[in-house]
Amino acid sequence: MKTVAMSLVCAATLAALATPSPRSGQKPPITLHLEAPKAPLKVGERLVLRAKITNISDHKVGVGLMAGEAFPMGVIYQVYVCDQRGHTVPRRPPPPHSKGAAAGPIFSLGGVVLNPGQSVIDRIPVTNYYDLNRPGKYRIWIREPPLPAGYGVKSNVVTVTVVK
Repeated sequence: MKTVAMSLVCAATLAALATPSPRSGQKPPITLHLEAPKAPLKVGERLVLRAKITNISDHKVGVGLMAGEAFPMGVIYQVYVCDQRGHTVPRRPPPPHSKGAAAGPIFSLGGVVLNPGQSVIDRIPVTNYYDLNRPGKYRIWIREPPLPAGYGVKSNVVTVTVVK
């Protein structure tokens, strides 16, 4: 648990040091662009979206990244998933811990400093957190939480089709 807390503190510090605080009404220095698979997803298949983070400012910007697929959702990104009727898809419950397993998920928090115009790709394992086992179309988007060094930037909306 200490390691997790230290990782969070280090990443937040990195981002805060590398990123000037946005002034009220100022345009955020980054964009988030989701890329979804072109082919339909089969029921039970994993969905991992690619998130392209681009520094659109004229200065260096620190951003957090998911560095492990067991990372708790909501720290780096808030993920939104709606079915074809516009209903929010409920989150999956966290997996139960098996006997002899570690007491918590294994993950690490990463961060990177982007130069002006530079981009980085992050991976978001949507099906680790949401049940997409019903055929249909799902609309998905992410938002960077407005943490101390965050901006609350919203991504584009992608549509993923799930088939039997």
